[in-house]
Amino acid sequence: MIEKLPTREIAGLRAKKLKRQKGICPLCQEDILEGEDTLDHCHESGNIRAVLHRSCNAAEGQVLRWAKQRSRGDDPVLWLKNLIKYWSKDYSKNPIHPVHGRKRKRRKRQKRG
Repeated sequence: MIEKLPTREIAGLRAKKLKRQKGICPLCQEDILEGEDTLDHCHESGNIRAVLHRSCNAAEGQVLRWAKQRSRGDDPVLWLKNLIKYWSKDYSKNPIHPVHGRKRKRRKRQKRG
């Protein structure tokens, strides 16, 4: 059985993984600067994955939570794979949607009172 990483070893493992990653975030492919790094882990299994930007780690968690809702209890990763396939298809022969390119009108907030 794989043991939990002691808290005192987090910084060392994070530095080691970041060095193996050549300082690059696997999600956005940008350099991870000091203070932007976080050790990402799977919330299902607890297994540590990689070092990400804090903002990429937060986005990953939000996307997964949203995909779980959309997949209605099925595999959220499969739902995301299907989304990527859907986006990757060539739709250039289809007509353009009538609202494409229009500037959005912002609604003015009504004052309460």
